[in-house]
Amino acid sequence: MNWIIEQLRAFVTAAEKGSFSAAGRAMGRAQSVVSTHIAMLEDSLGVELFDRSSRSPILTEAGKALLPEAYAVLRQSHRFDSCAVAQYSGDAVRLNAVISHGVPFQGISEGIASLAENYPFLRGSFHIVSLDEVWNQVSEGTAHIGLVLGHLPEIKKNCEMMCLGQMRYCLVASCNSVLGQKKHVSVDDLAQCRQIVFSGSRAQRYLLNSQYWEVNDVLVAMYWASLGIGWTAVPLGLAKRIISDSSMKNLVILDMDTMALATHNIYLIWNNSFSRRDVLESLCRNLKDYYQRAFEQDDKMF
Repeated sequence: MNWIIEQLRAFVTAAEKGSFSAAGRAMGRAQSVVSTHIAMLEDSLGVELFDRSSRSPILTEAGKALLPEAYAVLRQSHRFDSCAVAQYSGDAVRLNAVISHGVPFQGISEGIASLAENYPFLRGSFHIVSLDEVWNQVSEGTAHIGLVLGHLPEIKKNCEMMCLGQMRYCLVASCNSVLGQKKHVSVDDLAQCRQIVFSGSRAQRYLLNSQYWEVNDVLVAMYWASLGIGWTAVPLGLAKRIISDSSMKNLVILDMDTMALATHNIYLIWNNSFSRRDVLESLCRNLKDYYQRAFEQDDKMF
């Protein structure tokens, strides 16, 4: 078989328009050209696509069966052409993102999903790493963007940043633990129980108890807390969702009588050598909108 794309276009257009002459007008071709393309396609395939016995050509059973396949081939052809144009014009995008442990991934995932829709040839990677590693990869250019939470170190000269919003945190423990059975919990109560912290050099500043365990995943920290290993600080919305899903039925949110729910800023950082500012600006808008809505809705979106 040696059919060509132009023959498929003539076949599809004639089926849509109902006649070879109408297809010719739509394609900017003479009727004879359309008729020739279709005849050559039929000859190549070895089947008749149209019944020409009536005044207007009518699809045969073979034509009806092959029409959806022709559409699929034309769509793929268009995608191939678009990809080639994108490569030639520099519109192809690669985006490597890193996110620090403890940052709920839903926000940036939605932002990247929106980018993928607006930039069909977007390619890249998405990795969850330590806070220090986020800064290292972005500053070195290994990653284009990073998402971090809470206190920021001194900004590196080849990086830029933007605050996207805030996220509420709460403390959780097992309902069977000493803390979980208290109506109100104080800082002194916390200091007497084992703490579960996220691993990393900055974990030390949040320690209330020298008997602590380190983990590098928020769900692991919550699971350990539900088992009674200790207490931990996690995003409020995530804790509410996990508890409501009964996947960790022993987990409870501690009632702190001396301190309000803590809030942490969420920052987007990027290497200033990343040239696609349109992609960056689109992602910033999407993320700021997401985190603002999440905060206003009591973190239910996390």
